[in-house]
Amino acid sequence: MGYGRRRRWWLWVAWPLVVTAVLAVEWSLLHERIEADVALLLSSGRDVAAAPAPGPVLPPLPAAPAPGAAGAIGTVDLRTVRTCGAGQDCLLRIHLGLRPAAGPTTVDWTVRLDDLCAGTGGTLAGGTVDVPADADRTDVVATVRVPDAAATALTALTAVTGGPGPAASPPVRVPPTGGCTP
Repeated sequence: MGYGRRRRWWLWVAWPLVVTAVLAVEWSLLHERIEADVALLLSSGRDVAAAPAPGPVLPPLPAAPAPGAAGAIGTVDLRTVRTCGAGQDCLLRIHLGLRPAAGPTTVDWTVRLDDLCAGTGGTLAGGTVDVPADADRTDVVATVRVPDAAATALTALTAVTGGPGPAASPPVRVPPTGGCTP
């Protein structure tokens, strides 16, 4: 009887030591990576853009459709994780504020690129996200490639939802400064 207690006691002491050792090894190997990822997430969308040089009046950003009062989408927000421009891959975070639903919901989303000078636009990426019941928000991280042709124009990225309700984020200028060439 004494041997069984002693053996069980040793297991209760050993498992926290093993878990602590594993976590210490992971932290020592991945410490900088973890700090860099957390810093990147906390600073997303907070890039300070230089003030644009005086020049021609910039065209207005396209109007974003407001979410419907009865739809599942409450808000849509789009941010670039890093500053990006024409010919580059842009890492984006799309935040969807939802009205909680009794059952799971699937939200369709797209990212549009609009040429503010020419008044044209098109879809760069899209997808769906499954949201569990009673969720009030979800986030999507996506990478889109801004075409090289956008280098000669002032462009804006917009996140748009299709279902279960149409809504759009305010547009984000890419690059954040610049103007239309005549």
